Amino acid sequence: MNYRTPLIIALTALLAACGHKSNPFDPRDTVQVPEGYTGEDSIAYIENALLKSPISAENLLALAEVHSLQESLYNYDRDDEDYPTPSVTHRDSAALRLANRFMRMHNAVDEKGAALDQLAWVAAVDAILDTFRSEVPDLPADSALGEITRVMDKFSSLTQSEMNMMCYVESSVEAYRTLKDYSQWLTEVPSRLAELARDEYAAWYNLNMDRFTFWRDVSYRQEWYSMKPMEVESYYMNLMENRRAELALERGIIMGGKPYRQQGRTVTTVQWERWIEEHSVPEDLDLLQDFDTIRIPTQEFVTESVSSLKASFARWLEARQALAAALPEEQGASYDNLTADIHSRMVGALKPLVPLPID
Repeated sequence: MNYRTPLIIALTALLAACGHKSNPFDPRDTVQVPEGYTGEDSIAYIENALLKSPISAENLLALAEVHSLQESLYNYDRDDEDYPTPSVTHRDSAALRLANRFMRMHNAVDEKGAALDQLAWVAAVDAILDTFRSEVPDLPADSALGEITRVMDKFSSLTQSEMNMMCYVESSVEAYRTLKDYSQWLTEVPSRLAELARDEYAAWYNLNMDRFTFWRDVSYRQEWYSMKPMEVESYYMNLMENRRAELALERGIIMGGKPYRQQGRTVTTVQWERWIEEHSVPEDLDLLQDFDTIRIPTQEFVTESVSSLKASFARWLEARQALAAALPEEQGASYDNLTADIHSRMVGALKPLVPLPID
């Protein structure tokens, strides 16, 4: 995401050695790169030319093929008798290619795109999953995404930086699953509600990105020990899993007329403001001032982040109220009840539908 440090899984050399061919559509054929642009500069120029909102799945698929080697995820040259370098099977090769393309497209769309562009990423991922299943037909169809984790586990040397990246990739997989659910929901919702549902999706996406990055950049970045990236991504995965559970409840309300009773109290403006205030105060401020002052956010940055979070919350609430108003009275009341409980969970007043795993 453009909200997080972009990490590219660069496996080009290994994949080439395994005999993989490039996508027959090369975006270099459609974009004239000026003289003087080479390497990553030329790729960035192509991306800037092609990745403009609205982003197409076709361009994402093409751009997934043209990145040059940027960063090695795994140490393939381990010279350790106890931990020899694993052999690369056909299944591994296909899974590595899947992971590579999955993350390249994710990073590209999050760097350049908006909320609705994420749905183009979902369509592009569906295409590469179909390719993977054709390359490894003996695997169950629903296990393709699990292959990304498996192959990362197999080749990782388990350094902290690799574990941090693995958690980032796993959180990206959870993002795909949630956005896939949203994409399907937007095709199922009655046509009279379609535009309102799209508005709610965009408002949800922007709110949760603002909420996540506020928590990470204003509060969590003040922590400096090496496992913090894993904790941040675990929080993000939990956020995505909970949204899928909420969407299942919303389907029941809108499509099945199932009543929903509010479980917690409605969060007041004061409680919401208090949550923001508590998360904008640096932890261990005295220690940070002594050892790591660069991690203390400026007041200007905090003020700007608070303003953005408040505005995105207001837009999300407005979008949900509009959708509730378009429903029959009882369904609208149930939808409003669910909205209130989602808000309560944002400030910790209700337990998550999907608890955050504790190791």
